[in-house]
Amino acid sequence: MKTFGPLSFVIVLAGWAQALLAFSVLPPEIPTHFAPDGSVNGNGPSSTLFILPAVMTVMYLLLTGLQFVPDTRLNVPVTVTDRNRERVYRLARGLLRAIRVGALVTFLCVEWATIHASGQGEMDATFYVAVFVPMAILFGWLGTYIVRMARA
Repeated sequence: MKTFGPLSFVIVLAGWAQALLAFSVLPPEIPTHFAPDGSVNGNGPSSTLFILPAVMTVMYLLLTGLQFVPDTRLNVPVTVTDRNRERVYRLARGLLRAIRVGALVTFLCVEWATIHASGQGEMDATFYVAVFVPMAILFGWLGTYIVRMARA
């Protein structure tokens, strides 16, 4: 989808905006790691919140840069022939854009959940929804693109 390009840029901006807006109201120490049951098992200074949008920015730049790699350098899960070449590489580029959006949304949700947990001291069920729903959608996209490539 062509809209994934601008959407991923907006997601990165939202990550920075969310961190900047939340920073002034965060306690001096925030949760940085959580046990599987949602309890906090690692803390750090509130400035560590900016690690997530920084990682999002680097991920955005790297995955955007991959769009400029020549088609023949892309690793695809099907045999490329003269007949399917154009469609397979078009799908591969679309998959890269989908992965970029899915990964960035997941990071944005983790950032939101960290901010949310800073006030509660632990994660609640919204964390699992915020992280695993975008990941499930991401893996769904991955499967869809692979099937479409196989049929190309």
